[in-house]
Amino acid sequence: MSQQLNTLYKLMTMYTLSRVDFALTNSQITNVFLDLGYTNYFNVQYALGELVDTGLVHEEAYPDYRYYALTESGRESIEALRSTLSASIRTDIDDYLKKMRLEFREAVSSRAEYYRTTDGDWAVRCRIMDHTTALIDMTLTVPNETQAKAVSQEWKEKSQEIYAMVIHKLTQPDHIDRIVEEEAPQAE
Repeated sequence: MSQQLNTLYKLMTMYTLSRVDFALTNSQITNVFLDLGYTNYFNVQYALGELVDTGLVHEEAYPDYRYYALTESGRESIEALRSTLSASIRTDIDDYLKKMRLEFREAVSSRAEYYRTTDGDWAVRCRIMDHTTALIDMTLTVPNETQAKAVSQEWKEKSQEIYAMVIHKLTQPDHIDRIVEEEAPQAE
């Protein structure tokens, strides 16, 4: 791959990341290039690796996924270099992201990672993210890695449903009324 093409792929990657307000997975970034027919998997990985190595893109690694977001330096770089990408490439990427935005956001908002605890059990940290804010962040302990992996995979599928149930259960009118009554000053 020529240096000129590698530079183009890095600019396209940074442009893609600048057009969303959440981190993207490795496969989502790769799919932008593959679905639009710009290059192959290996060229995307090479460009992405160089962006991480130079500090223009931040990588957050989990057992099943790697998430990528622009660093402040990356954001400044793409702002300065945006015009070096052709208008047709920018339009292709923008149109693709508009079409895939909801699907991408849902895929990256539910995160789960599992790890071995000092007690020998396995912990699964389950989160739903809204940008950089955790809407829910809980850790479950399970006895083995098989269960940890299962919880992690199921969380990604059912997290929205679980979150809705938790919010519903904790904010039912009778709970809120009881709390308001407990906080109200008592007449003597």
